Amino acid sequence: MLSKSEAVQAVLSSAALQLISLSKVYGSGASAVNALEDVTLTFPKATFTAVMGPSGSGKSSLLNYAAGLDRATPGHVVIGDIDLTQLNEKQLTLMRRRHVGFVFQSLNLLPALTAEQNILLPLRLANRPAGPEREWLYELVERMGIGG
Repeated sequence: MLSKSEAVQAVLSSAALQLISLSKVYGSGASAVNALEDVTLTFPKATFTAVMGPSGSGKSSLLNYAAGLDRATPGHVVIGDIDLTQLNEKQLTLMRRRHVGFVFQSLNLLPALTAEQNILLPLRLANRPAGPEREWLYELVERMGIGG
């Protein structure tokens, strides 16, 4: 039988993402809105998760924390074995570039770039060649019907 610390470590090593005791309040006083209140979630590796709910239920706040776009205070966000709350801004930027994929609701495309350039931009920023990814790009563009 596993000890409690061994069991916790087993969960940590099997988690792609952990959100621990996250809270987010918008506004203050009588108009304050709790978007997140002491939320703790674990997302296992190799799974898909849909985050759904009505407008204002905290979906965007949760995802912004999960992607490292917002700082968790209070709480922790752990991707793999990296606690994002322990990273400085440069480390956080590099971690996102290497480990996080994020499709924004408003797309956030750069209008001066083509669709292909927008899709390949993260590779360019990371100084990675588009080699094998280019085949994937053309397959993706074809499946999505955005080739034109």
